[in-house]
Amino acid sequence: MDCLHCGDCCLRMSPLTNGTPCPKLKQNRTFFFCSDYKNRPDQCYKHKFDSRFCLIGMSVLKLKDPVAISLRIDEGWEISKSL
Repeated sequence: MDCLHCGDCCLRMSPLTNGTPCPKLKQNRTFFFCSDYKNRPDQCYKHKFDSRFCLIGMSVLKLKDPVAISLRIDEGWEISKSL
């Protein structure tokens, strides 16, 4: 599954906190990233969907067009390399 970096999982369902945003969450414009991705909790590491793209991210970001989804993923990867 490709993450769309919407931050919804980290903002609402962090295994490190009880209903509050994850303290490891880092924002860059409309993108959200884990500041300690290599050491993320098992729940985050094992988080998967049976679809190619994250359905939560598609809903939160209101993305339906495959080209827009692909561009978002590519931009997220580029930003993550500079973190």
